[in-house]
Amino acid sequence: MPTLDTRGKIAAAEIGFYVPIAFITLILIFRYAFRRDAGWFFLYIFSLTRIAGGALVIAGEMLPAKPALLSAAYIMDYAGIAPLLLSSLGFIGMAGQHTYSENPRSNTGLRLIGFLVLGGLGVCIAGGVISANQNLATALRRAGVCIYAGVYVILFMVHIGTWTYRWHLRSYRRNLLIGISFALPFLGVRIAYAVLAAWSASDLLGLKPSTNTTLSKFNPVTGNWILYLVMSLILEYVVAALYLFASTVMARRHY
Repeated sequence: MPTLDTRGKIAAAEIGFYVPIAFITLILIFRYAFRRDAGWFFLYIFSLTRIAGGALVIAGEMLPAKPALLSAAYIMDYAGIAPLLLSSLGFIGMAGQHTYSENPRSNTGLRLIGFLVLGGLGVCIAGGVISANQNLATALRRAGVCIYAGVYVILFMVHIGTWTYRWHLRSYRRNLLIGISFALPFLGVRIAYAVLAAWSASDLLGLKPSTNTTLSKFNPVTGNWILYLVMSLILEYVVAALYLFASTVMARRHY
């Protein structure tokens, strides 16, 4: 009977870590009936993508005759970045309720950033499902993560701009903004890993690694699993946990 390798065991742990976040965010979504910005909703979707991705890795390793399961899991790895970026956008909007979020221009800008994220998501998924033309598939995946990276830079600049409103924000919304400030550097490293991973191989499964041996170590499938664990899974979990903590515990008196 097939057994789980290191990445399979990591996937099993990933499911265990994200189930509580999915459960808590689902409660928050129903409790506030979507009356607040969508940070919790997208954090819930992000948790589901990581739970589903972990399950697909385990299923793919236990059923080696169905390699499509592993391919789907690796597509989910790229796709899951999008809801994490959207949750960042949602929490920035939540922090600015009754101040900058009520400004029509700011609101339009935040929506446009959201559309950019969705564009990156679509390009990444297309790069994962196209099998007839590997060069096109690789180019699309790389373009998708570059869109993610561009969105992150814009988000970080927007976040800096929100601090100019700090004296107009209520204390609990300022606390949320502090939590976002702590989380964004971790998210930046996670995005950087995604960019490096996209260039670490010319195929989705990492079977054609880069000739640069250092770069090939960043492949999430065939590269160094410690780099994958720390720079990808742990850091994005830290971001999710910080968002959840900042939007509930740090501001609990006003919710």
